[in-house]
Amino acid sequence: EGALLALKGSPLGVGSDIGGSVRLPAAFCGLYGLRPSYGRVPYGGALNSMEGQDSVLSVLGPMTSSISGLKAFMEAVIKAKPWLKDPLAVRKKWDEDEYQLKDRNNGRKLCFAIMWDDGVCVPHPPVTRALQEVGAALNKANHDVIEWKPIKHRELSDVTRDIWNAGSTEDFMVAASRTGEPIISTMVPDSGEAITASSCPRTGGITAYQLWQVQKTRSNLRTQYLEHWNETVEKTGTGRPVDAIICPAAPYAATPHGRNWYTDYTTVWSALDYPASVFPVTTVDPALDLKKARESFVDHFDQRNHESYDPEVFKNAPVCLQLVGRTLEEEAVIAMTEIVDAAL
Repeated sequence: EGALLALKGSPLGVGSDIGGSVRLPAAFCGLYGLRPSYGRVPYGGALNSMEGQDSVLSVLGPMTSSISGLKAFMEAVIKAKPWLKDPLAVRKKWDEDEYQLKDRNNGRKLCFAIMWDDGVCVPHPPVTRALQEVGAALNKANHDVIEWKPIKHRELSDVTRDIWNAGSTEDFMVAASRTGEPIISTMVPDSGEAITASSCPRTGGITAYQLWQVQKTRSNLRTQYLEHWNETVEKTGTGRPVDAIICPAAPYAATPHGRNWYTDYTTVWSALDYPASVFPVTTVDPALDLKKARESFVDHFDQRNHESYDPEVFKNAPVCLQLVGRTLEEEAVIAMTEIVDAAL
């Protein structure tokens, strides 16, 4: 879908996103995308894996080559009153006041927080440059920009995978048994490399009680993150907490096949159920995005990601970022993404 849109084969498409499957294709293809909160877009009748898992849910969202496509899709779907057709759809009408940012000084003098990295995997140079460019553009447009301090990102991603892996092995086996096809562990073509996708199930499952404890942990982490966001009111100068977070969609631009090995920049917002958009900023330029030596790494995984960067391999690849809001703030997220896009 992302490739079709990038090649101008369609103006708008719909994808499912449980950990980043709208946002990452959009980011790697230089598109706009939106991961709404659970239930904002109806899901009834759609097929997917892990059906019945109702803790960290898959959602449907738009991918489009134009910023206007996000609003057009969301407004049209919500105005159709999907809660009358899908019992899990949230009964929230399209909020024009929220889209106009009425409770945020009508969109004047917003405060954005830039998350340079998640404390786990440091992004490649072109992603960092994109963050710098956005910060400079927003300052020039008379908005405030502060730094976002990430908390518990590794824990949030780990607990999300624990929830998925509670039954994913059996789910994958049942689905594959219908055709007899094997369950693959990598998308690396014709390679013996032991690169396993992060979404590949690794356990045989856990008990219902163990799952409850994992879900309880996630609930506690969501509360901690909510409090962390609320506390930013002391730093913004607007009398409000941070209006939105701007962060990488991935620690790299589009990778060679099978090497998209880190999805936590998108997964964490799914765990928190925060709506997140993706928007294009720039492309990889080997003259600007030189590989820089680092003296230390978070861990061996962070080091492997650093070593995987070659400016010539990524040359001209789109670099997109995410804009993250709070639960069910889709209208505000779209409006603030439009403000960032206009500033660029």
